Amino acid sequence: MHHLAQLGLTAGADFDVLRHDTGVGLHGDHVGGERDAARALIAGEAAAACMLDAGHLLLGQEGILPPGATRTLTRTAPYDHCALPAGPSLDAAAADRLADLLLSMSYADPEVRHLLDLEGLTRWVPGRESGFAHLAAAVDALGFHDADGRITAPGYRP
Repeated sequence: MHHLAQLGLTAGADFDVLRHDTGVGLHGDHVGGERDAARALIAGEAAAACMLDAGHLLLGQEGILPPGATRTLTRTAPYDHCALPAGPSLDAAAADRLADLLLSMSYADPEVRHLLDLEGLTRWVPGRESGFAHLAAAVDALGFHDADGRITAPGYRP
């Protein structure tokens, strides 16, 4: 919504929002809401749908989005959207061990591939605190939550 607003489009005036809050509580919606949005798009219930590039590719592979049936209208600036945060009480040695284990996972290994697939990843990368500026700006501009982290977005179903 923030990206569309930056393009001069206003929700409720220039377009209506059809929410697909699937899998809420998983620290993100993942592909569930994108799958529902794609189905609404193909069924003619929506004129456009928001999704990650990876989601668009997956939904094409699944046959939900037939080849040539959709096109990309716009893209947001790149942003990081996944993180594995830890609090200060996490033992440093345990944190280092977990990081080593995650970074050693190979998508070529069938025993761990499904774990990466669950996160929509092909590999883990070392942690960083940069790369969230666009996402943070969108969350702040939309008033998604208050200063204490309580969700305040109208219509959001936690």
